[in-house]
Amino acid sequence: MKRARINMTYLFLLLETSLQITWQDTSASLEEKLFKSLFGTSAVYQTHKTGSGPLLVNITVIMSNVLDVDILKYTLTSVLVLNQSWYNERLAWDEEEFPFSTVTVPWNSVWTPSYMVQEAFDVTWRVGSPNVVLHSDGKTEFQLALRIDSNCNFDLFYYPLDSSECFLNFFSLDSKVSDLEFSPSISNEILNLNREYLITSVNITSQRNKAQPYFAVMINLKNTGIRVLLSSVLPSLAVEIADLCGFFIRLQDRLSYMITLLLAYLVFYSSFIDSMPESASCNPLLSYYYTGLLILLFLSTTETILVQKLVTDDAKLCLNYGFKPKKKGTSTASNGQLEHAKDFKAKGK
Repeated sequence: MKRARINMTYLFLLLETSLQITWQDTSASLEEKLFKSLFGTSAVYQTHKTGSGPLLVNITVIMSNVLDVDILKYTLTSVLVLNQSWYNERLAWDEEEFPFSTVTVPWNSVWTPSYMVQEAFDVTWRVGSPNVVLHSDGKTEFQLALRIDSNCNFDLFYYPLDSSECFLNFFSLDSKVSDLEFSPSISNEILNLNREYLITSVNITSQRNKAQPYFAVMINLKNTGIRVLLSSVLPSLAVEIADLCGFFIRLQDRLSYMITLLLAYLVFYSSFIDSMPESASCNPLLSYYYTGLLILLFLSTTETILVQKLVTDDAKLCLNYGFKPKKKGTSTASNGQLEHAKDFKAKGK
């Protein structure tokens, strides 16, 4: 009896294993047949043109983070994900014939929208070979994660308390508006880390008056300004207070103090100018403030030099400007003439 039970168990295991192998073979053969029916024997490249109007591509832009903001180079590094979906009747199948609700294929085996970012100078795919998910009803889903290094025209007039708008304009150059249409939306998943610039909002727009399908992502950035306030504004206020306190120093030591202060501020001013972006269209208001402070400090030093010169060498300064003292003989003759006039008046009376 025990041997019979063992044999029956062994037979059931063999039968189950054979059924699994048969199901796997059947599933693999069905997938192969499905791929042949969708793409043909050579897996041809399927286009989106169906002849029944433009193909509508729904795009959900997920803005995850801004990695770097460089105001010296006017560049912005951002990470975003494009969740795309559209319907293609050529890629639909009957689930009764092929019992699969979804299949996954390589992205280069089916048509996917191609993009060009107008402001970008470097675009990196976060996933080297993303997959495309096909549904039995013809729906196609494609997720594309991008790291984009782009140019941004920062408005730095109120730096370091500035706010800027950076744009990412997406175009599809291989399609026309009559063939392809974008329906974009935004889903913000912003990770605001402890950085100088913070993302305040992300908006998306789409215009249909372009020659190619187009949508734009607008990123609003705000500068916290804490680092610049601590490293630049506070030292400048300290220099200004030190300049005012210089008038309490005695005159003999004031000149060396003012010259030392002026030279120290020149070093600080040159390093600050080097740290500011070079732009002919927008000069920060802070640069005018530091330039005005430099002029005031220079005038204060010049005033100290003139005052010390007047006090210590007044007589020599008067001679250099042409003021000559009167001779003693002239003063004596004048006194004698006055006494003679007084005597003459007394005799006349």
